[in-house]
Amino acid sequence: MKILIVDDEAPARSRLASLVEEIDAELDGLAIEIVGEAATGMAALELARDRRPDVLLLDIAMPEVDGLDVVRHLPEPRPLVIFQTAYEQFALQAFDHQALDYVVKPVHKERLARALVRARDRLATTRPPWTGSLGEIGAALGHTPVRPARVLVRDGAGHRLVAVRDISRFFADQGLVRAATAHESPVIDYTLGELEARLGGDFVRVSRSDLVHNAHVSRVLGNGDGSATLILSDGTRVHVSRRRAGDVRRLLKAQS
Repeated sequence: MKILIVDDEAPARSRLASLVEEIDAELDGLAIEIVGEAATGMAALELARDRRPDVLLLDIAMPEVDGLDVVRHLPEPRPLVIFQTAYEQFALQAFDHQALDYVVKPVHKERLARALVRARDRLATTRPPWTGSLGEIGAALGHTPVRPARVLVRDGAGHRLVAVRDISRFFADQGLVRAATAHESPVIDYTLGELEARLGGDFVRVSRSDLVHNAHVSRVLGNGDGSATLILSDGTRVHVSRRRAGDVRRLLKAQS
């Protein structure tokens, strides 16, 4: 069973590695191999692609790319995930508990051993498809995502980070969501609704297909039928639906 340890704190990674080695020595049938350690979410995704772990011991609260971001962007075949959380509150019904587990920090050997045995048993069967809601999982584990300064976008077979300040809008295009900057429009693995919730008041939803960065709006033009058109800093024209036009005008006026 190949394990990747992910935590932004070096002492926590060292403790987990020591506990895993002790558990492997004490329990028959686990045959654990630690295939790497990662201090950031980006490093975790790179190692997951390169080393194909069976299980992630994954800290949920990490800066910039947190544990939920890592899970969302994991390559196939997706490893099983054992979250580390600082909170006692949880709701197993919030996610597919046969595919995920959690341990509460500070991690105790007995609890970690149960999680690893459970992972071994799950690996011996056909893995179920991912069905859990990451938002529900995060709430159940007491995690509140922070407003990010950078977001993950697709980059070939992997991902890279793009500064939010450089993104003029997010828009839906043939079933995909793209992040528009001055030079490119890479695909991003979030829905517009998720981005709207995550990025707070910095972006305004102007239609079903567009989420616009307030700071990139240069002008608001009325269309004469109750709808409007936004002129962005790069010259892009974005339609505002009639239903949303009034709220968009009020929000932009309040922030100007």
